[in-house]
Amino acid sequence: MADEHEKDGLAKRIQMRRVNRSLEAAQAAGKQQQKEYGDILINHLRENGQLICISDDRSFVELLRELVVKTLKMPPTSLNITARADMMAKLARNSIDAQKTPLILIEQSLNGRDLTFVTRVLKNAFPELKILMLAQETDKNHLVLLHESGVDGFLIKPLDTSGLLEKIALAIKPQDQVDRTLDWARSLLSQGEPMRALQIANQALDQQVNSSAVLLLMGDIFRAMKDYDKAADAYTRASATSALYLEPMRKLADLYAEKGELNKQIEFLEKMDEVSPLNLDRKIQIGEILLKLKRPDKARKMFDAAMKLSHRQARENVSCVAYRVADLYTDTDPAMAASFLQRGLETRKEFWSHEDLATFNRLGLLLRRAGKWQEAVAEYQKALTVAPNDDGLHYNLAMAYLEGKDVEHARAMALKALAINPDLPRRSSRIASNLAAVFVSSNDRMHAMPLLRTALELDPGNEEAKKLMAAADTAKG
Repeated sequence: MADEHEKDGLAKRIQMRRVNRSLEAAQAAGKQQQKEYGDILINHLRENGQLICISDDRSFVELLRELVVKTLKMPPTSLNITARADMMAKLARNSIDAQKTPLILIEQSLNGRDLTFVTRVLKNAFPELKILMLAQETDKNHLVLLHESGVDGFLIKPLDTSGLLEKIALAIKPQDQVDRTLDWARSLLSQGEPMRALQIANQALDQQVNSSAVLLLMGDIFRAMKDYDKAADAYTRASATSALYLEPMRKLADLYAEKGELNKQIEFLEKMDEVSPLNLDRKIQIGEILLKLKRPDKARKMFDAAMKLSHRQARENVSCVAYRVADLYTDTDPAMAASFLQRGLETRKEFWSHEDLATFNRLGLLLRRAGKWQEAVAEYQKALTVAPNDDGLHYNLAMAYLEGKDVEHARAMALKALAINPDLPRRSSRIASNLAAVFVSSNDRMHAMPLLRTALELDPGNEEAKKLMAAADTAKG
């Protein structure tokens, strides 16, 4: 028996040594990768590269400055930072005129203004620009629209130094032999040598079979050679690699426009509109072509959709400003912060969605902090029109009613929250004890006691749960 224990112990020690060696190897590889990324950025900046940052996010700006100046020991002049979106084009132009190679990091939204369209214009004017968009988590449709606008990558905040360095380095120098081969082929095509470019592209396709990027370039080469059938075939194969990759469909639409085949052109434009419905310019373009095709009813519907989208985007800009102002008041004047959130939500009223739930919940909490529990209830009720089965909303309603000493409604909302999500109390000890407080207040010991036991299981030091437990026991006695 002792021998078996010794064997087990030896096997475990050997296994742990292997694990430790794997961890050490992974750590060493990570450090080496970070060094390589650092070298890429250092070499870029030494070879007349420049980073242009358009952001009013102080924490991100400081992170970028710390990376470039403190960590990589590059001169502060390597960075050009501004919080003004109207300076973006001027800074890019000045940098290119000075024979520099700029990489732009830009906020998706700045001072309440969505910069997607500005980014597209900038990329059209300076195709050689590399652009990284800074964003909070955003929905798929917006990410697709940003990609369409020419953005080379996304930085989803918050970031750490290593993540920031990796994204910048990969934007400067993609770590892929195929990318380098494609750059060579594109250069040959731009010099008027399509046959040599096609040979190089075929080599790249051998390296990476069915690569969408290679197929896309081959389509461009065939199109330059006026071989439209082969171009269309290459673009179609590229499109098949990903339903969200819109560039091949855009190329197909342009190809058929060049051939004067409006029905085929609009077919691909409409497919793109299905995948990326937030592109205002494309909706107008589709409507224009529909008019040429003598389909006025469908054209009118598309123009109406464009107007609605324009209205929505304008309102989103207004609401974005209101939310930013609310941020400034949150700590010092909750009532004022709440009033700006209300104004922001009101401008979006026709377009409320699940994306607005966080704002409604934040507004409700601010109103409750300001002692306005009835107004908080009203806002939560509005949110329920969007998400009638959201457990968090019903929980917050229960808390608001409890603060207003409306025990009956508080109990009803707590029961509804638990019916929607029986595991809600296990999210945190505080949630469990808060729900228990509702039932203790309504003398419902049957529902209160399991919640209190859960609260104390999750956090044995929860003093509020202990007090409620004592109160429930007293009530029973």
